[in-house]
Amino acid sequence: MPEVGAWMFWLSTGLVFHSYVVFPAHMRLLRKKKKVTEPSTLFPDVDIVLAAWNEEAVIAQKIRSSFATSYSGKLRVLVGTDACTDRTDEIILELQKEFPNLVYRKFDKRTGKPEILNQLIGHATAELLVLTDADAFFYPETLSALVAPFANPAVGGVQADVELLTESSNEVAHQEARYTYREMEIKAGEGQMGCIIGAYGAAYAIRRALYRPIPPGFNVDDFFIFMEVLRQGYQTVYASEARYQLLLSGDAEVQFRRKRRIGKGNYQNLFYFGRLLFWPGRLAYAFWSHKALRWLTPVLLVTAFSGAWLAAVEPMYALITATMLSFGAAALLDHWLLAPMGLKVKGLRFMRHFLSMNLALLLGFYDLMRGDNRGHWSNKA
Repeated sequence: MPEVGAWMFWLSTGLVFHSYVVFPAHMRLLRKKKKVTEPSTLFPDVDIVLAAWNEEAVIAQKIRSSFATSYSGKLRVLVGTDACTDRTDEIILELQKEFPNLVYRKFDKRTGKPEILNQLIGHATAELLVLTDADAFFYPETLSALVAPFANPAVGGVQADVELLTESSNEVAHQEARYTYREMEIKAGEGQMGCIIGAYGAAYAIRRALYRPIPPGFNVDDFFIFMEVLRQGYQTVYASEARYQLLLSGDAEVQFRRKRRIGKGNYQNLFYFGRLLFWPGRLAYAFWSHKALRWLTPVLLVTAFSGAWLAAVEPMYALITATMLSFGAAALLDHWLLAPMGLKVKGLRFMRHFLSMNLALLLGFYDLMRGDNRGHWSNKA
């Protein structure tokens, strides 16, 4: 039994280590070899597509930043609002007087972001679609840089690069920002291979012809949309020059609810695109390393702990078991005692973030298994 426990521990730990350490290091190396994208001399029509719910604080800035562009092609902004209860609809109606190419559709009943995107894109006419969020603000050169890689006919999707805005004193927001920047480094490396596994949904672009409707009840639309591009044999790449600003929430409860919702959507996509894990080549390598193993990490952590516990008759595994228990206790200490007192311990904050993320994944899986198929979202989660 100790031998079985040792194998359980080392195999599970090795897979987690590969996903969180080895693969990111490989992608950082690839990122350093980034290709320079030449400015495009072609300016295809672009439709910017945005679903919004109760975004009165940012919707005007979002729309103005979308139209304040150096892009030379024809541009429209398509906005769908999901039964807003604030002034979002009124603000958009006022902005339509200023921007004739602002197309607005009001949904009177809560519909959910995926279905709103399906319906808006069903009426889109441009060759390229830019999908974005209300709190992602473009620079004048963002669209030109985002469109440039499409000069290569093999490219079907392009990821923009994010500049996160956080409160200087908010440690939760800073931890989220650090995690997000690490994720974007990975995506930049994957882009060198032509297979970014799931877009970061605040701003990215695809060819309209490659869009496939998001299935009912799916939560993580950006992952689904980019994976469909890859499934059809096209590349997804990274445009580091296509920068935009994104507001990042520093509310721990909001972030946890968001991760739980995303966790459920992750497993939906894993079941839907599972066959791609066995495609030969870079796509399967990136899918396994960046996503599938991450989503399986809660199971791998439990397996590793169980294995160490079984093998704890040997001193080394007894120490490992005690260390793993100490990590969990330290994260709880940070959550329940140190953080409320305003004390900051960087290592504990990272540990807490890691365990919280994996707990949210477990709860997201539970939501999926119990048949929670709500597709709507809020600007607080």
